[in-house]
Amino acid sequence: MRKTILRTLVIGMGFALLAASCGSIKTMQKKHDTVRYQISPNPMEAHGDKVVVTINGNIPEKYFQKNAVVYLQPVLTWETGEVILSPMNLKGSKVEGNGKTIDKSSGGRFVYKDTVAYRQGMESAKLYLNPIAYKAKEVNEANATWSEAMENPGAIKLGNVKIAEGVNSTSNRVDIRGDLAMAPANYKVSTDQIMTTDIYFTVNMSDLNWNNKLNKKMDAKRGYESMKSYIVNNQVPRQIFVNAWASPEGEETFNIGLSKKRAETTVNLVERMLTEALTERAKAENIKKNDIKRYVEQAKQDVVITSSAKGEDWENFIRLVEGSSLKEKNTVINVVKSQPDKIRREQEIRNMSVVFSQIEEEILPTLRRGEIAFNFSGVQKTEQEIAKMAMSDPDKLTYDELMYAATLTHNYASKLQIYTAATERFASEWGGWNNAGAVALYLNQLDDAKRFLETADKLSPNNGEILSNLALLSLALKDTEAADNYIQQSIAAGNEQAQMNEAIVLIKQGKYEEAAEKLDGRKCTYNLALIQLLTGNTGNAIRTLDCCMDQTAEVYYLRAVCYARLDDVPGLTKNLKEACKQEPSYKYQAKNDLEFKRYQSLIEFQNIVNN
Repeated sequence: MRKTILRTLVIGMGFALLAASCGSIKTMQKKHDTVRYQISPNPMEAHGDKVVVTINGNIPEKYFQKNAVVYLQPVLTWETGEVILSPMNLKGSKVEGNGKTIDKSSGGRFVYKDTVAYRQGMESAKLYLNPIAYKAKEVNEANATWSEAMENPGAIKLGNVKIAEGVNSTSNRVDIRGDLAMAPANYKVSTDQIMTTDIYFTVNMSDLNWNNKLNKKMDAKRGYESMKSYIVNNQVPRQIFVNAWASPEGEETFNIGLSKKRAETTVNLVERMLTEALTERAKAENIKKNDIKRYVEQAKQDVVITSSAKGEDWENFIRLVEGSSLKEKNTVINVVKSQPDKIRREQEIRNMSVVFSQIEEEILPTLRRGEIAFNFSGVQKTEQEIAKMAMSDPDKLTYDELMYAATLTHNYASKLQIYTAATERFASEWGGWNNAGAVALYLNQLDDAKRFLETADKLSPNNGEILSNLALLSLALKDTEAADNYIQQSIAAGNEQAQMNEAIVLIKQGKYEEAAEKLDGRKCTYNLALIQLLTGNTGNAIRTLDCCMDQTAEVYYLRAVCYARLDDVPGLTKNLKEACKQEPSYKYQAKNDLEFKRYQSLIEFQNIVNN
């Protein structure tokens, strides 16, 4: 009987001890709301395509049991995904093993830190923590998951806590288009005019007079005969340019008409020169007499005559005055440059009577002229002709003409059409493929950009321009590591754009100071403004955005974010309204953007994003 009583006492004491043990853990569960968890920063922020989760814990005195282990494993969850973060152990003073020791009597603090990759949708993510407590002599370091921790004897949940809500992703608003590296357009406007001559006209006259004082002085007829002789004995020009001017005196409209008449006179002179020269050339080539006329007409058809009436020649007026011996020439030049009204300009010069008489005698006569210029390098199409043919009949253009045509338009869809035509007609030229890829990248046509640029890379390996564009493509495809590799290869190949594009990679990596150094000298760029905003220089960011040449929706939206951080509601709403006007998709973004969370209840804000 006595043994039975003793055995009962021992068993009872055992149950009492177990109950006391569980009770101590349950006390932690009951008082869990006294533990403070703070996220820093709040809300969480994405930097370099990563979200650093930092939790600062504060455990009150008398809370943490000496033989307790608390298993922490935060969970970040959002509408379309979930990330389970790395675990951390807290332990009482009598527990062995790894983990942060928390004293029972004084309590303690701990810092939890982990990094997760940023994913689309995390803007609305919530960070939860449901700690598990269990009694142990040693931390069970085999616990890799929350479920495994729950398998420890006597393990209990302390209580699910929402620590933070939302991830600020403003750092991801980097402009990844960067500096597109374009193969050059090697088309050159010909300057091979190896022979020129001038003929001069009497004031207010447009008829040809070889006895004109200046024609005699400059031996203009000899120049004419020399050009004619060159055609007879050497080469027929492929193109002849005729330009004509009037001196800047009298009524401007009259002078414009006068320059047209002088151009017509000069063209007639050129026509006569060609007829006479080609006739003599035919005779020298022993062309039959009956065939000479046909020979001349056919030869003339192969010569393109381009004429232009230039009106008043103020440009050469200034040049001649600068090179003259006029005592008051600086005054005259200042009058010309500062007085936009041509009538008043002329009158002010005439008022300088002594000077004007010298101008009238020495300078004005040389401006009343027609110019003949031979071009022996071949007939060139005008820019208008090239631009039109590139869109309607690209097969009739050379490779250089097509590449040049793309530079004549500011419409990127048209550029892509022209560069694509270049790849089809001149498939072995890397430049067309590279430029088509760059423009497709600008238009966010990533599949086409990839095809174009990979073909260019095969045609011209280790090409700095192509590598730089491949880096930008990799950024668009969210492959920062590949982008960095391409950037370094492009820099090694000597490409200048790569230096600037490296800043984009550095921003994506969260290295803002290094990125700012790469943008040194680019004072009015979107990405510089983004760096300034992310590093706390909000005022500078606004000034940088204000001086951006292209005030795009992207610029207006980022400026709205700047004003939101400054709590400037008028600045916020003004810029957000313009951003949404240019790009309606910003309405949806603004509704979910944590930068505007404090303002979402404002009528002004709702009117922008809901209309």
